[in-house]
Amino acid sequence: MNSPLTSNAPDNIDLLRFITCGSVDDGKSTLLGRLLYESRQIYDDQLATLRSESQRMGTQNGELDFALLVDGLEAEREQGITIDVAYRYFATQRRRFIVADTPGH
Repeated sequence: MNSPLTSNAPDNIDLLRFITCGSVDDGKSTLLGRLLYESRQIYDDQLATLRSESQRMGTQNGELDFALLVDGLEAEREQGITIDVAYRYFATQRRRFIVADTPGH
């Protein structure tokens, strides 16, 4: 993963805005983090940080904790919950996205 596709997206493509909804621990932040990861929207240094932070937080089986890509507040990371709405902007060649990760409580 070299760099996000955001800068390569034409300005005239459709914009899709969406939010995540659900109860605490339903995986909203994880879903959005995984979406960013799978669509190659993170930089190499972000991936390296994700790996080290996931290890530091002690994820199961040493897997990546994709929620860490979205949960930016230290309190969110320590408690494992989303406290404040987090917005992420990204684009592919076909569409631009604005996503909002919402707290579940």
